[in-house]
This record gives sequence, structure tokens and C-alpha cells, in this order.
Amino acid sequence: MKGCILLFGVSMLAACTSVTAVNSRQDGHLTVTSRARWELVSWNHVRAVGLSEAEDYCEKRKKQLHTVEIHSEGVRGMTSQTVEVIFDCI
Repeated sequence: MKGCILLFGVSMLAACTSVTAVNSRQDGHLTVTSRARWELVSWNHVRAVGLSEAEDYCEKRKKQLHTVEIHSEGVRGMTSQTVEVIFDCI
């Protein structure tokens, strides 16, 4: 029963965040942006989703993630939060 509740909670958090496709920047780095769909989602969760997407992208290419920069916008409970992860696959 506890496992079902935990799975439900994780599923709800995942549904609260959207992630863009990985894009190339002019400076040669890659970028992915994650956004909270609701104002009550924590910045930490939005950041983790973006980093996870970047890591998955690199793993599919049999490379490791190297984070260059992480930018964030928004205030929890007041505005939607956005996190941009700039990275390389090495």
C-alpha cells in the first residue's frame, strides 16, 4: 500500500513538470529547459527533471554529462518556475 502511495506521489510530481527537447546553442553547448506547470512545485524538483533529461540525452550517446551552467526563474508559490540547464556530453 505504501508503495502505491509513493508511486502515485512521484507520478503527480512528474506530471507537474514539462521539459523541452535538447537544443544546440551557437556557442556549441547543449540546452534543455524544464518548467513547473503549477506554482507549488519546488525549484529543486524542476532542476532535477532538467538534469535528468540532460543525463539521459548523454547516456543515449554513451557519453557523460558535464553541466556548464544552470539558470532559474520564478518564485515558488507566486510564479511558474523555469530552469535552463546548459551542458555538454563528454
